[in-house]
Amino acid sequence: MKTSIILSVFIFIFTFLSCNKVKEETNLSSESTVNKVDSIAETIKKELPENFDEFNKKFHSDSLFQVSRVDFPIEGKHVSGFEQYNWTRKNWQFHAIPVAEKSEIGEYQHTLVKTDTLITERFWIPDSGFEVERQFKLIKNKWFLIYYNDINL
Repeated sequence: MKTSIILSVFIFIFTFLSCNKVKEETNLSSESTVNKVDSIAETIKKELPENFDEFNKKFHSDSLFQVSRVDFPIEGKHVSGFEQYNWTRKNWQFHAIPVAEKSEIGEYQHTLVKTDTLITERFWIPDSGFEVERQFKLIKNKWFLIYYNDINL
């Protein structure tokens, strides 16, 4: 009888510990699955290209962000009369006017050419010596200004 009680206690303890272990493994497995799903979602988010419209708004409203997204040294230059120079961080002028489908300024001609990886916008006044062109390129899924030509003769 005494042996039977001891045996019953051992069986009870063994069963209890086994059930607890299965429960812990199930919880760990669930947490692991959630962590893997979160990791995959983060990877996919990092691999998606930046939305140009969101970039465009921030680029033209945040001067620090703008300078961080100009791929210095960029092609193009500033020409105003006899003054001429290439763009650098030191002489950069903040751009406040976002890229737009249509120009709101009537006297300028305007074109906008968009692809998935390059956006080219151009303003000019025919036969005046005035022309502005800028190009934005998707580099490693982030948009950068890579070309800015500002001609005013």
